[in-house]
Amino acid sequence: MKNILKIAVVAVMVFVAQNISAQNISAMKSRLSVGQNKVAIVEQSDVAESVRSVEMRPKRTKVMGYTILILSDNSHTARENAAEAKEKFEENFPETEVKMYYESPSFYVSAGSYLTKEEAIIEMMRFRAVFPKAIAQSREMDIADFIKSEEMKEER
Repeated sequence: MKNILKIAVVAVMVFVAQNISAQNISAMKSRLSVGQNKVAIVEQSDVAESVRSVEMRPKRTKVMGYTILILSDNSHTARENAAEAKEKFEENFPETEVKMYYESPSFYVSAGSYLTKEEAIIEMMRFRAVFPKAIAQSREMDIADFIKSEEMKEER
């Protein structure tokens, strides 16, 4: 009686394990297409069309993130001030990417790309040792900015 119970438990476990592994559609298709008794799988057209429509969606390239605004200047010497601030930042924080850009009527210098405000604030406090007026700023950013920064972190 005990042996029959053990065999039944093992059989149930094998059956459950097969059902769990069958959750992966491509794995199930490949298992069914092998051997003497091949099985052809036909997908319903509305399901296949739904999957294609999701795959055809434009890929998201922007995300809301944060950067540290080091300088904002609209004076007659704004370009020179921005170039100096960028250079000074690069000397003091070479591991962080810094950008200088112009949006009428001001020149801006910003540093870093952060997904959360907490990350940005932590870095901002570090930057304030050299740039006391630095502030965290919410911006729409390219996803590539974050991917590149992650690769750079792995290189270190």
